[in-house]
This record gives sequence, C-alpha cells and structure tokens, in this order.
Amino acid sequence: MKRAVPKYSLPDSITFRDALKAGANHGLEHVEIGFADIAFLQYTGGTTGVSKGAMLSHRNMVRNVQQTVVWQGDVYDDLGHIVAICALPLYHIFCLQGNCLTMMSQGGENILITNPRDAKGFVAELGKHRFNLMTAVNTLFASLLNTPGFKDIDFSGLRVCIGGGMAVQPAVAEEWKKVTGCTILQGYGLTETSPVVIVNPLDSEFTGSIGLPVPSTDVMICDDG
Repeated sequence: MKRAVPKYSLPDSITFRDALKAGANHGLEHVEIGFADIAFLQYTGGTTGVSKGAMLSHRNMVRNVQQTVVWQGDVYDDLGHIVAICALPLYHIFCLQGNCLTMMSQGGENILITNPRDAKGFVAELGKHRFNLMTAVNTLFASLLNTPGFKDIDFSGLRVCIGGGMAVQPAVAEEWKKVTGCTILQGYGLTETSPVVIVNPLDSEFTGSIGLPVPSTDVMICDDG
C-alpha cells in the first residue's frame, strides 16, 4: 500500500495518544451545557470548495429533530417499533440527523448498512427486515432498482422514503414507486441548517419539487452579495 499522506507538521499540537496519557489520572469533571453551546463541528461535503466545519449547537440539532418529528405526524403511530435503513455515512449531516438522532429520539432502530456499494449484499440485508423508513440519494435508489432480488423484497412495512443530497431523477422516482409502493419524498437542506429546511409532505406524489419549509422555518431568496 502506497502512503498517500505527505509528512506534515502542526506546531503546538497535541496528539490524541498524548492527550489520553495526560488525562489518564484525572477525574471526570461535570460541565454545564446549554442549548447555545456547540454540539458538533460538522464538516460540509466540500462541493463548493474546501470542506468547512459548521458550528452546530445543541439547539440547532434538537430543534431540527423536533421539526422532523412534527413533519412526520402520525405515520408511525400504529407501530410498536420503528425500523430504519441507515445506508448513508453517519458522519454526513443527512444521516446523522435523519437516521441517528431522529430515530434515537423515538426509540427506533437503525439497520446500519456498512457498505452500500455492495448492492447484492445490501439487497440481501434488506430482505432480513420489515423496515419502515429509508433515507438515500438518487444514485443509491437507482443502484438498488437495478440489483437482482430487490423487487422480491417485502415492502409492506415501508412508510417513508426520503431523498436528499442531490436531485432525485423523475425516472428513478417513478420506478421506485412502482416497485416499492412508496413515494420518494424529496427535500432540501444543508450542513449549516442541521440540515432539513424544506421537504415534501408525506401525502404528496413525486413532482421534482423540494416541497415546503419544515415547521417554524422561514425561507428567503436573495441576490448574491
């Protein structure tokens, strides 16, 4: 294996190993945390340049989870246990909020797909569960639709499919609805908004629209500068 990271130096830095040594004999100190305190330095995808660490507070994250729960309404109310498919990276804000935090707030279960690029393995894992929620991007929806065995899965428990990260293609959305019986609900968000801003209502059909602002959210369109 060729080493790809060049040698580098960070003046006045402390390695993680040294930090562990320094703190090994210290007791745990309770720290008061408020809603305005930073919960995550959440890094952006870097699609418009160098990835940036967005400072997201506890209030940012908790409120966006609450907005998502209000948006979903009573769609899961008759279920004793919510099962979600978690195929996107948890270090990405979409899956961190949409799967990890939102499901955790409701006592739900996330089925972690560690290698979604292994489409055959992904389909095999889906066949083991009666799942209710799936979050994905367009390429992932398309990949599953083209994988043998996907159309044989039991989709009777599937209540919500959310597409984000990029535009969902109409042909993909149409085929997905035909195979699974569930509409892909497209939305829009960004890392800095933790992340959900706009999403389609649960009872809507796919039109290519990104939908409506989530509760307690104002959206303004401005000129550059």
